Amino acid sequence: MKKFRGFFLILVFLLTACTLDTVVPKEKEEEKNNENIVVTPDGKITFEIVNNIKVSPEKVETIKDEILTAYDDIQDSIHTDYVPSERINVYLNEGNEISWGLRSKILLYGIREDRYPLVHELTHSLLGYGNNFEKSSGYGYFTPEGFATYMEEKYGKINSYSHQFVKSFIDTNKLIPISNLIDPNQDDSYFRPDLTSQTGDTLMWMSYIHSASFIKYLIDTYGLEKFEKIYNEKNVGKKIEEVYGKNISEIEKDWIGFIKNSQEPTNKEKIKMMNYSYLSSSLIDQIDPKYFTKD
Repeated sequence: MKKFRGFFLILVFLLTACTLDTVVPKEKEEEKNNENIVVTPDGKITFEIVNNIKVSPEKVETIKDEILTAYDDIQDSIHTDYVPSERINVYLNEGNEISWGLRSKILLYGIREDRYPLVHELTHSLLGYGNNFEKSSGYGYFTPEGFATYMEEKYGKINSYSHQFVKSFIDTNKLIPISNLIDPNQDDSYFRPDLTSQTGDTLMWMSYIHSASFIKYLIDTYGLEKFEKIYNEKNVGKKIEEVYGKNISEIEKDWIGFIKNSQEPTNKEKIKMMNYSYLSSSLIDQIDPKYFTKD
């Protein structure tokens, strides 16, 4: 009888051990059942939607699907040495402020208007920005912001119409020299100007458009593989010359020639072009002419 009882206890212990090995921890089970959680198919990144504006569950599901689609699109673009955070919180916020994509969080605005730049910000979070998102790291803004805008234009909700706008800038003598935009001593004044004034906001928008158009030209002309080699690199002007065999002035000249020969935006496109009204307003004219002069 004692032998049988001992065997029974061993059997119970083994069964219990096997069961414990297969039971999902309570925290993981709760996370799995959380309607605001989405995990990439490769299991590398967990996104949590922080629904600050209480949009409907259906909208949350839509955003989760958009995250997974954008993740695939970005993974299929260029590759970097940057290792993204294993967990990224996506905050859905009220209003139309500037959205941000950081290492472990994305702040999205324009949700109710369905004009949130998810692809743009996710590009930053997945591919890296500067030296691990540190301010004034010396890497510059030109390639990260230009490529994120390009990706948003190609896969996201917001078409920046970068080439069309640059054509208008050329026609009105408001073209920003690329050498200024990649200069680490002055790129802050273009990509991170004082936003308390409308001219600062306009200058920042123009800088993003210029970088997106130039990078779109590089990618369409020379391919993603070459662009990958200059993405988020210090001294990008020197890197461009190494990779493309032309200095920045030569490629800028080619880009401008391409834009000049492109078609004018149609009336239908003008209606869709966000910020097109800036071109007919005095805001651009109020920007200090020094920003359009090559140093």
